[in-house]
Amino acid sequence: MEPEQISEAARLFVEARWNGVPIRELPDACRPANADETNAIIREVTRRLALPIGGWKITFLYKPRQRPIIAPLFSANIFEGPATVPPAVTHSLLAEPEIAFRVLQDLRPREAPYTAAEVAAAVAACPALELNDTRFDTGHRSIRQMLNNRATVLEAHADHQTSGAYVVGPARPDWQRFDFAELSVTMRCGERVLVETVGGHAFTDPFLPVVVLANELRRHDGLKQGQVVATGSFSGFFKAEADQPIVADFEGFGTVQAIFASRA
Repeated sequence: MEPEQISEAARLFVEARWNGVPIRELPDACRPANADETNAIIREVTRRLALPIGGWKITFLYKPRQRPIIAPLFSANIFEGPATVPPAVTHSLLAEPEIAFRVLQDLRPREAPYTAAEVAAAVAACPALELNDTRFDTGHRSIRQMLNNRATVLEAHADHQTSGAYVVGPARPDWQRFDFAELSVTMRCGERVLVETVGGHAFTDPFLPVVVLANELRRHDGLKQGQVVATGSFSGFFKAEADQPIVADFEGFGTVQAIFASRA
C-alpha cells in the first residue's frame, strides 16, 4: 500500500470520528492486506487525531510473518469502573469481559528485550469491560461480520481494533497467583446473563501478549506508568441494553461495572 492510500484511509476514519457519519467501507485501494498496512493506517489516524494516549490494545492474526496489530486507547475513552459511558463516546451497546493490565512503572525504550519476569513486575491485572464500536456503517456490515470474514477482518482492525471505550476495575497486585485458564467469568446486563465461561482467552493467559507489546513498544516510546493494556476478551462481545448495569464478574478475582447511557 502506497503512502497516499494509507493517508486516504486515515482521512476517512478521522472524518467519521469528527462528523459522526459512518463509513460504508474503505475503497479497494485503501484496504489493508496485511498487519503492517493495518498498523500503518492506525498510526496515521493516531497522528492526525493527536489525542492523549492512556493505553494500548494488541491483537494477532496468528499467521506466519504477520506482526501483532497494535492500537492506542485514548485517555478520554478510558473510564474507572463503575462508570457511566455517555453516548458521545460510544452507543454500540456491545460489551465484552477482559483482564486488563495497569502499568505500574515505565517500561522504557531500550535495545535489550524485556523478559516476562521484568514485565510481570511492572504491571498489575484488573477486571475490565471493553465497549466495542466502529466507524463503519453497521447497517451495511456488523462488527461481528467484519471480524469473522477473512476479506474484511483487517479493515475492521484498522479502525483502532473496533475500540469504543474501556472500563477498568481495581488492580490486583497479587494477580500472578490466579490461573486465568480456570477463571470463571460471568457477564450480566441487569438480571440477564449475557455469557458464562471458564477461561477462554485466545492466549489462555492474558498476560502473555503484554510481554509482546512491551517488546514491540521498546523500539518506540515504551509503556508508561498508568497506561492500561488490553489483550483480548475471554468470550467475545455481546449486545447489552442502555441504562442497565453491565457487570463482569471474574470469580474470586474481582468485578467491574459499566452503563451505556442513553442520554448525555
